[in-house]
Amino acid sequence: MKKYSALLGALLIAAMGINAQQAKAFGIGNITAVIPGAGGSSAGAVSSGDIDAFIKTAQDADVMIGTATTHIFKAVANKDEIAELEAKEAAANSIADPAEKEAAINKVKSDKATVVQKALSSKDVQDKLNGMSKEQLSAFGNAAFTFMLGVLKDKQLADGSRALVSGVAANPTLLPRLAALKDVASSVSAQAANTAKIGEGLVKLASAGKIAALPTSASEQPKEVKDI
Repeated sequence: MKKYSALLGALLIAAMGINAQQAKAFGIGNITAVIPGAGGSSAGAVSSGDIDAFIKTAQDADVMIGTATTHIFKAVANKDEIAELEAKEAAANSIADPAEKEAAINKVKSDKATVVQKALSSKDVQDKLNGMSKEQLSAFGNAAFTFMLGVLKDKQLADGSRALVSGVAANPTLLPRLAALKDVASSVSAQAANTAKIGEGLVKLASAGKIAALPTSASEQPKEVKDI
């Protein structure tokens, strides 16, 4: 488990909101250094490019986590659970009111994460993994890797969001972009509860050698995610 201390730290912080000193104990104190404006930059040094980089990384992480979650969900959930949540997802996407639609979609995401969490912690998951072909197990491993890479990127963003928002607020020329930046930062935080549910089970599987190794740095490249 020591190999994945950064991942475990990211998941614990997401789930429990632990402080910066505790973050260092998990080996993730320097994780923000990769993103301009999210790490060592001072508030006064924030630029429009830093905002663009922050938003782009958040969007990339969201796609990684969303795509990987869908594939992992279909691999470990039972047929009834899949059918039920796919129906709810279709219904949510058809809602006209934007606020209601977003709430319904977020509820489906939370329910999917709960189903995956329970499945990964059950004895049945090992039987499902044992029943996979080499190609299916590789696809599952790729989905797990990409999911956890998204988690690390989200942790990176969460660490730097306060300083970035403060820097933008202090720069009159960047103020028009503050609302959009806050929306992205809030979205990253809101996603944390779901990623924490799923991530712990994936780390345990990787630590036990049941699936391929997971990323240990947010700077790694995502792997191709396809049907399992």
